[in-house]
Formats: sequence, structure tokens, C-alpha cells
Amino acid sequence: MPHKRAKASIRKARKTEVDLPVAPEDAITSADTPKGFSRLLRFKEMALKRQQEKKDIKSGAIPNPAAAVTKKVGIQPGEKMKDFVKRVETEYKNDMLTAQKAAKPVSDRKKRNQETRKQKKAAKIQKEVDFFGGRDFDDLKDTVKFGEVADAPPTLNKIPKARGREKQMLEAAKSKSNATATTKTATTKTKTDTPAAEKKETGYESEEDENMKLLKASHKRSLKQMSAASRRQLDNERDKVIEAYRAKKAKRMEGSGFV
Repeated sequence: MPHKRAKASIRKARKTEVDLPVAPEDAITSADTPKGFSRLLRFKEMALKRQQEKKDIKSGAIPNPAAAVTKKVGIQPGEKMKDFVKRVETEYKNDMLTAQKAAKPVSDRKKRNQETRKQKKAAKIQKEVDFFGGRDFDDLKDTVKFGEVADAPPTLNKIPKARGREKQMLEAAKSKSNATATTKTATTKTKTDTPAAEKKETGYESEEDENMKLLKASHKRSLKQMSAASRRQLDNERDKVIEAYRAKKAKRMEGSGFV
């Protein structure tokens, strides 16, 4: 029952375990090595073991278990043909694939491509070995003494002087830019001179008629500069516009029912 106490001997043993400065070996459940690292070590050991077994089988020291065990292919009693075919396909899938690959002829072109790939890979590995001297990337480090100061790279305050072909190209570019500048100034001068020439020939400053220019100027005039007749005409036009607007507004209000 849960309310009962344990024996005195058990309680004494528990007390001694608590008083111990270090936990007993049975209580240690985890090691100092991380789980991921220990898993990798186990995988490596298993891989090395498999490699050794393959070497022993190839040399003949150990008999091949796959060759020793020969499966008898046969339909089981009460088994359907469909299930039998499915079982055979799943069990002998790898054997069927290897047999198909062996029976399938490899073209000369494919063989040449495989050979060139192998040669390229070997050449790449050899190049790396020759360049790095068979060392790892961790070994490729600079040996710098304590307190060693590296000089800063030089700075150029002025543009280097052009010499040779660069000088010729620079002079050609300058002459080209000067020529374009002169042509631009010449075209601007001719443009400014054209209105005067047109006025002498046709009597107009531009394509527009002089009457149109006068009309535009009259629109810009103020009320004080207008004559009495033009002011009267302007007042009449304004009154007409105001009357038309008021009539339209009254009609709209009548239609809406506000009046």
C-alpha cells in the first residue's frame, strides 16, 4: 500500500546513496559524448564493418551468404496467381534490375562519355593535389606573428597620366566633343536668326497671322486698357451668362420641388 514505509534496510541503503558525493555507476544514464556525435561514430563503425565483410567475401575468406541461400520460387498452396506474381516481383526486384542492365547493350557513345567523365574527375583530383600539395584546407593558413602590422594599400590622389594608345583615344574623344559643341552653337545661332529672316520675306514673325497675335494680346489686356465699346460689349456678354445661369438654376429648383 502507498502509505506504508519501506523496510529499515532499504531506507538505510537509500540514505547512504544520498550521502555519497558521486552518483553510483548504475545511476549514470548518459555519457559526456553528444548523441549526434555518438550516432555518427556508430554509423562509421557499421560502414567499416560492412566494407571489411565485402572485402573478406571477395577474397574468399568468408562464404557469401547470399549465394549460399537459394530461394525456391514456387506458388504457395491456396495462393492466387496475381498474389504470387506480386510477391515474386517485390522479392526479386533488385535481381531483375541487375539482369536487365546486364542484358541491355551499352552504346559506344555512352562508354566514351563514361570514360571521359572518369578521366576528368581523376584530372581534377590530381590538379587539386598538385596545387595544394595534398593538404587539407585547415592547413592553408597564414602564419602571422603577434604584433605584426600590415601596410594599407596605396591610394591614388590624381588620375594617372594617359600614355600611348590611351592618350590617342582621349584626344580623339576631346576633339569629337569640341566638334559637337561647335555644331550645337551654330544651330542655335541659325535658329535665332530665322524669325527675322522670315519676317523680312513674309511679313510675319512666325507661322501665325498678325491678327491672331493681336487677338491674343487683346485677351490679356486689363479692363482699364479697353475702349468704351469693348467694355460695353463685355458687360453685355457677362449679363447674358448670368441670366442664363439664374434661369437654369430656377428651373432645376422647380423640378426638385424646393420652390
